[in-house]
Amino acid sequence: MATTDDYGQGVSIASLTDAPNAETLAKNLANAITGRSVMRFASASARSAALVDAATPVEGMVSWLQDTNRLYVYDGSSWVEIPQRRKSQATLTSSTSQTSGEILTGLSVTMATKASTTYILRATGLVRSTLVTDRVDLLIRRGTTTGGTQVGGAVHFTSVATTGESVTAIGSDTPGAGTTTWVVTISGVGSGLVDLTASSAFPAVFTVEEM
Repeated sequence: MATTDDYGQGVSIASLTDAPNAETLAKNLANAITGRSVMRFASASARSAALVDAATPVEGMVSWLQDTNRLYVYDGSSWVEIPQRRKSQATLTSSTSQTSGEILTGLSVTMATKASTTYILRATGLVRSTLVTDRVDLLIRRGTTTGGTQVGGAVHFTSVATTGESVTAIGSDTPGAGTTTWVVTISGVGSGLVDLTASSAFPAVFTVEEM
C-alpha cells in the first residue's frame, strides 16, 4: 500500500508490496512535486490552458509568468501576485567636468518597471563650485538626457568652494510598465563653475528602489 512523504505534503510513494509499475511511480512523484514547486509559464493564458482537469490549481500553488516576470500564489479562487521589491544601484568614481549649465553625471539606472508602482530615487554625491556660496542643482530625470522629465532633485549652496559638500537628491516616480531609465544631472545655476566630485574613496551613488 502506497505511503506519503515524511513532510506531510501528500506526495504518494509506492511501497514494496505494491505491484511494480514504473510509469505510475514516476507520474505520482512528478505530478506531486511539480504542483508544489514554482511552476513556470509563458503567460497567464498559457497557465490557464495548462492547469485544467487533473491539474486544476489548488490553494498554495506558486507560478512564475515569463512575459511579465512576476510571481503568483493561488489563494483557492484566483492567482494573486507576490510583491517583489526591485532595487538597482549605480556608482560613480570619477568627477564630472565643470559646467555652468546642466550636464549628465554618468549616474544612470535602467530597470524593468511595473504599472501603478512608485519608485523611490536617491542620488548622493559631493558637489563643489569655483565660487563660494554658489548654487548647485543635483537633479534626477526620467530619460537618458538632460531634457528628460525631472522626477527628483536637490538645490545646494556650497559653502566651501574647493573641497565641496555632500548633497542628496531625492524623488519618486511612477513610470508605468516597461523598461525605464533614470539619470542624474548636475547644473550650475549661479555664477561659478560646478562639478560632481567622485573617487573610489568618495563615490557618488544613485539608487532606485520599488516601494
